[in-house]
Amino acid sequence: MMHHSMPMNATMAPSLGMDHGSMAHMGGMKMAFFFSKKTVILFEGWSVDTVGGMIGSCIAVFILAVLYEGLKVSREMLKRRYGYVMNVDMDTKVYGSNQNQTVTVTETRGHIPRSKICNLHHFIQSLLHIVQVTLSYFLMLIFMTYNGWLCIAVALGAGFGYFLFGWKLSKIVDINEHCH
Repeated sequence: MMHHSMPMNATMAPSLGMDHGSMAHMGGMKMAFFFSKKTVILFEGWSVDTVGGMIGSCIAVFILAVLYEGLKVSREMLKRRYGYVMNVDMDTKVYGSNQNQTVTVTETRGHIPRSKICNLHHFIQSLLHIVQVTLSYFLMLIFMTYNGWLCIAVALGAGFGYFLFGWKLSKIVDINEHCH
């Protein structure tokens, strides 16, 4: 019977029930929040190892999150301006009751606008959607570095962006959310 010896490493320890320290990371990837001035953000070229670099990166991430919120609102306002949102008159009529049950009928009147797929406004919306999705995933990946400073910058930027732009919208449910 042959036995192959295999070196024990940190990635095998959880499956074997072994505890090597806190096991806060797996194969080099942090799996718990930490506060450090050293990290790589999105690309190898955006590597931070000083306090000033981390502060500058947090400001940049904050601005990205603010821009993301502004882009969401801008896209919605463009939809409303160019007829992507249906404006329909609604009439509600209540008919007689039968054993404590009320029948309500809602009727729609008016023209529901239909947009053509090949128009400038739809093309612009499509491009802006690509930018929005990309920004959304960048912010998600930045948050997933688990660097506490960067996570705080994402959250504060999103909150400040909503404060600046969110009041312009009156809808309750946002169907354009991608990662949060």
